[in-house]
Amino acid sequence: MTLEEVFAEVFGEPAESFTDESDRETVLGWTSMRHVTLLVQIENAFGVRFSNPEMATMRSLGDIRAALADKEATVS
Repeated sequence: MTLEEVFAEVFGEPAESFTDESDRETVLGWTSMRHVTLLVQIENAFGVRFSNPEMATMRSLGDIRAALADKEATVS
C-alpha cells in the first residue's frame, strides 16, 4: 500500500489526487479528527507508531513521508 492510497481511503478521493504538497489547505475535509484518523491508518499500514509531538508536526503528505523515512518504514 502506498501513502497516497492511505490518504485516498481516509479522504475518499483518488490516490492520484495527492502529492507531497497535499495539506490541510488543499485537502477537503482534513480536520483535526480526520488528521488523527489518517495517522492511525498510516501507523497500521506501515507498522510504525508516532508520538503526540510527532503527530503535531505533520502538516502535509510530504511531512508524513519524511517522518516515515525517519522511522525507516518502507513507503512506496
